[in-house]
Amino acid sequence: MSFARLGFIAVTLAAASSLASAQAPQDVDHKIPPGYEPEQGPDEKGIWMEVEEYEKTVRQSALLVTDADINNYVDSIVCRVAGAYCQDFRVYAIRNPGFNASMTATGMMQVWTGLLLRTETTDEVAAVIGHEIAHYTRLHTLERLRRLKKNMAAGSILDFGIAVLTGVSAPVATATAMLNALAFSREQESEADFLGARLVAAAGYDPHAAYRVWENVIAEEKAAAVKRREPGIFSQTHPDSEQRAAELRQWINDTWGPPVDGATSRDEHLEMLNGHYLVLMEDQLDTNRFGRTEELLQRHRDMGIEPGLVEYFYGEMYRQRGEADDAALALAAYHKSVDSGTGPPEAHRNIGYLELKAGDAAGAQEHFRKYLELNPDATDRAMIEFYLEEEQ
Repeated sequence: MSFARLGFIAVTLAAASSLASAQAPQDVDHKIPPGYEPEQGPDEKGIWMEVEEYEKTVRQSALLVTDADINNYVDSIVCRVAGAYCQDFRVYAIRNPGFNASMTATGMMQVWTGLLLRTETTDEVAAVIGHEIAHYTRLHTLERLRRLKKNMAAGSILDFGIAVLTGVSAPVATATAMLNALAFSREQESEADFLGARLVAAAGYDPHAAYRVWENVIAEEKAAAVKRREPGIFSQTHPDSEQRAAELRQWINDTWGPPVDGATSRDEHLEMLNGHYLVLMEDQLDTNRFGRTEELLQRHRDMGIEPGLVEYFYGEMYRQRGEADDAALALAAYHKSVDSGTGPPEAHRNIGYLELKAGDAAGAQEHFRKYLELNPDATDRAMIEFYLEEEQ
């Protein structure tokens, strides 16, 4: 398999850039019309055929999100931002806790669920998507694939491509080198910033979300670095990201004026997250990157995610981390989840396990019974009933 087949790895906002583009923002426009077809030459046509073959495997992947609500949410944003180009795109939501969206030269877009967790409004999701669409219509994705074919070894790109798609960890030094090789140029990133923001604004979304996304990711990276836990690849491959966010903020404010309240966009995004939070956060928790998970949970608490859901995952994080006093912290968080009235039934079950371990059989039974009452079709019902019988 050729590494051209791995063109899907378009790491979102992948290289630091300056707004000192060769073109003024208002002059950056689409290079291809809606309905674009590849040239008949062996170069571009061959790339399209290989990526189309890869797309078949994506459609059958166990990582593909099948939930209709999430898919409809993402699809509607893509079509609204894409406008006349909507018909050219196939959009796949992928279960991966990383912050990423990507677009191939063929119009296949992937949106990772980690992006949904790390955005605070629908406007911010639209900003990332607009950026990716701009890469596509400016032919940046095709140019990058040509560069990769010329400069990179197929085996190393393939190995890293699998790691990126599945979420399997790679050494930071290796991952950084690969991401740098996959990155767009500074000029391409600037063009995608300009055109992406204009697409977002034209679709009726808030263009100010374009720099807010950057600022949120930068804040997460800084928090991880301060805690000396899980330094991310983002900071390794985006050395000028703060400057880029600042310059983008200035240009957007100069062009569209100061930001306005985005309550509707925020409420729409919160509704989607609250409805699917258990699945989305389970994937984040499975990374075992507890510093980042803690930072993300704090942001979700501030955003207004249902308190019972957030506290439940605080409990899960403490329980799985297993440091000194974490058992007590987990128990307290689970109780907050239960007391809020919005926590999942599993909070009762996990209180039961912790109290059983601590020797409080009566307390454990109370919460085990409540768990089964709230979740009568629980897949672990037989196990919980066994504990209840044992403690009688």
